[in-house]
Amino acid sequence: MKPFDNRPIGIFDSGLGGLTVAAALQHKLPGEAVAYLGDTARVPYGDKSVDAIIHFAHQDVEFMLSRGVKLVIAACNTVSAVALDSLKRDYSDQIILGVIDSGVRAVIDSGAERVAVIGTRATVNSDAYRRGIHAANCSIRVESIACPLLVPLAEEGVTSGPIVPAVFDLYLAKLRQDPPDALLLGCTHYPLFIEALNDYFSGKVQILDSATACARYTAEFLCEHHIAAHPGNTPSFGCFVTDLPSEFHRHATRFLGRAPGRVERINLA
Repeated sequence: MKPFDNRPIGIFDSGLGGLTVAAALQHKLPGEAVAYLGDTARVPYGDKSVDAIIHFAHQDVEFMLSRGVKLVIAACNTVSAVALDSLKRDYSDQIILGVIDSGVRAVIDSGAERVAVIGTRATVNSDAYRRGIHAANCSIRVESIACPLLVPLAEEGVTSGPIVPAVFDLYLAKLRQDPPDALLLGCTHYPLFIEALNDYFSGKVQILDSATACARYTAEFLCEHHIAAHPGNTPSFGCFVTDLPSEFHRHATRFLGRAPGRVERINLA
């Protein structure tokens, strides 16, 4: 067994949200190379049919594997919720990780007795987070709320200002009146709203970020399976998209925390 593996980690999402996972991963493991795919031509996945999501996810994984990655992270809660079993079955010889398990672990580790999970319609309708949390601790009270407008807001760069709390009110007004112990961000776009959510709940609710939790879980997995990059590795970051919006670089910089560098437009069809 080789003690190190310098091949890149493949990360994909329906759009830019998975860049929060890439940023958290590179902060946690600065020596790891990353290949990122954002399916920006078909974002968001959260309002698509289950069949369409599974089809898109398989195309995403095929592309990631063509880049010679050592593992693939479905940095999309929607894909992790409805398509991960299909991906693991059809790519049983590959390592495919999702964000649901790490989000569930973050809830358990938080000690929260009551948690609200926010995500896309597809993620919420799958009931994946509630089932995962109750499999670990059935006494935790879980409420799941779909917040479909947050992904397009994040993609457009609107994460503050008067429109954001107005949108929060559409989905979270009752929660604001009776706050849970913790709020799990069940979508990788949502970390961009952490500051706004803290303001909205007046700092009374613990915000759990599935992107950071996924990075922590991935770091543990790499070490446990002896496939982490060599400490002296000079990492690369490749960014691929299926459409290149005019404001892509500016928006990607917000998600990633730095300029994305070279971005290549590709066709998955």
